[in-house]
Amino acid sequence: MRYQPDTAIWEITFKCNVNCIHCGSDCASIEKDNQLTTAECFEIIEDLADIGCKTVILSGGEPLMRKDIGAIGTMIKRCGMNVAFISNGYLLDAETIKVIAAIKPIAYGISLDAADPYLHDYIRGKQGVFEHVKDAIRLLNEHSIPPSIVTTVHKLNFNQLGKIREFLIKNKVRLWQIQYGDHIGRMPRNTMVTEAQFFEIAKFILETRQKYGKYFDKISGADVIGYLGELGQKVQGPWWGCHAGMKTIGIGSDGSVRGCLSLQMDQYIEGNTHERSLYEIWNDRNSFSYNRRFDCSMLTGYCKDCIYNAVCKGGCIRSATVLGGRCNPYCLYRIEKEGFSSEEQSKIYFSPEELFMLYNPLRPLKKEFLNKK
Repeated sequence: MRYQPDTAIWEITFKCNVNCIHCGSDCASIEKDNQLTTAECFEIIEDLADIGCKTVILSGGEPLMRKDIGAIGTMIKRCGMNVAFISNGYLLDAETIKVIAAIKPIAYGISLDAADPYLHDYIRGKQGVFEHVKDAIRLLNEHSIPPSIVTTVHKLNFNQLGKIREFLIKNKVRLWQIQYGDHIGRMPRNTMVTEAQFFEIAKFILETRQKYGKYFDKISGADVIGYLGELGQKVQGPWWGCHAGMKTIGIGSDGSVRGCLSLQMDQYIEGNTHERSLYEIWNDRNSFSYNRRFDCSMLTGYCKDCIYNAVCKGGCIRSATVLGGRCNPYCLYRIEKEGFSSEEQSKIYFSPEELFMLYNPLRPLKKEFLNKK
């Protein structure tokens, strides 16, 4: 077998109990049509084991909204694979933690977008979510399950990074993934971080590793922060291009199969397990051609003539696609060489009035919050 996925990220349900302002999947309070049954999930799990997958990350939506989540997690373990979760933390309580603990996941990811309760709840679209996150972290630590925090950054919560770091240290969270939100799903383009803010996030990750390393086992920028050049290699480490369809696979709650779950656009659906087995889709010589048959001629923009183009392959494909090509402008090497692409993209700080104008049309925002120090 030529390709084996290290990781499968599985949107086990489209259903969600919050309404995040930046949700890339545009999840809802009701399930998609053709949600996978428990039996169909078991078939997919067996196929994942057969193609050599090592770790399955159960995501959503909110994975705990599936009543059979315990059975699914147990089946993954029985087939010899690791299990992890990505959740909003709201439903993790004294009862559900018993189900999770029995599965023995290698990590339990919880989204945290601000250290200020009001702002986190505002971004998540539901009051009280922040307090549930605190409780979830406590429960996970009590049951020796490593809590892992995922922070999605946009203009409104960019200034929260330092406060979130303090919160994580205080609450003994040692795993932290920082990523920026893309213009996809519910997130408008004008709320994305600027190139200058992106550059500052990369520096923040590096600073946190250097100055606060004793408090964290890992702090990363996922696949959206880094690439080559001086700062990029320090933040990302070795980068050999997008792993979608090569070392990762994404599965939707309706059985759709992508190279990466982040590639939510229909053009990246390689097939559906209601029609063909996951094993067949993965091993189809025509699947995931954007990576398995990559050629530098596919690249656009700055990446087309970059000296690293054959290695980097244009960075994160999702970010590149939503911004109009096969070239991610949020690239530390490009910024080091060319600077920021416009005066707007060179801005780091936005006034309370500017943020209010950006976000209040999306969801009513308290002006007094923006005046907080």
